[in-house]
Amino acid sequence: LLFSYSFIMIIDTHTHIYLNTKITEDDILEHAKNSQVDKMIAIWVDLKTSQKCLDLSQKYENIFYPVVWIHPCDTFEFKDNIDLTINKLEIMILENITKIKAIWECWLDYFYLSNWSKKNEEISVQKEFFIKQIALSKKYDLPLVIHVRDAFEEVFEILKQENVSKFVLHCYTWDLNFAYRIIYYFPEAKISFSWIVTYSSAKELQNVASNIPLEKIFVETDCPYLAPQEVRWQENEPANVWYTLDKIVDLRIANWKKETKEEIYAQIRKNSLEFFGIK
Repeated sequence: LLFSYSFIMIIDTHTHIYLNTKITEDDILEHAKNSQVDKMIAIWVDLKTSQKCLDLSQKYENIFYPVVWIHPCDTFEFKDNIDLTINKLEIMILENITKIKAIWECWLDYFYLSNWSKKNEEISVQKEFFIKQIALSKKYDLPLVIHVRDAFEEVFEILKQENVSKFVLHCYTWDLNFAYRIIYYFPEAKISFSWIVTYSSAKELQNVASNIPLEKIFVETDCPYLAPQEVRWQENEPANVWYTLDKIVDLRIANWKKETKEEIYAQIRKNSLEFFGIK
């Protein structure tokens, strides 16, 4: 696939390439290089995969950058050992402080509750983990990567209550009004778009991408999930981040934004580098 760019490098800000089973690591890197994706934020999903992300960052220095945490869907199994689990995370941060770029994936998700018979208890555990992660992010001056589904107002209130400043709403799926509220109350916040923004049914999400300030935008694949339509039956990979980026370019230009394609590419890259502290 040939994209409409020249000498522009871009960053995939949310990847899980160690979960790819049909594409080899070498192929993923080769495809990314050929598509001018030169940096990737490696997100682990549990304590077991944490070392895989750290290994990637050591093996491919200045290409992969690790972000730490346990997947929020799994937090309920640690409900009796929350402080111990948070302590393990803190030790991991301390041992890898020069490599780790953020804390992920702070989360409230009422769609994927794992134990509906204990719904209220699980929601309470999610909130407790969320607040303790916020405390860690402040202690070590690390930004937060936040996932939210079916709990936007609750997340908003916690962010205000805990006076959080630097975070990104990953794989954003809500409306323009909420995006504006986030931007107004949290000037350092970013909003990240996945392939979902290209769906013909995602009119409200496209409205968000068309109208929020360019300085607030990230792009991501969330690979191996959310593969673009053109490669719908394949595993997603960082090279495909251009599908999302070019859709955002089209949306903003169609909305009469006074931005060139090259300016949009360059600003979104700048947003990503500065947020994650990448040189």
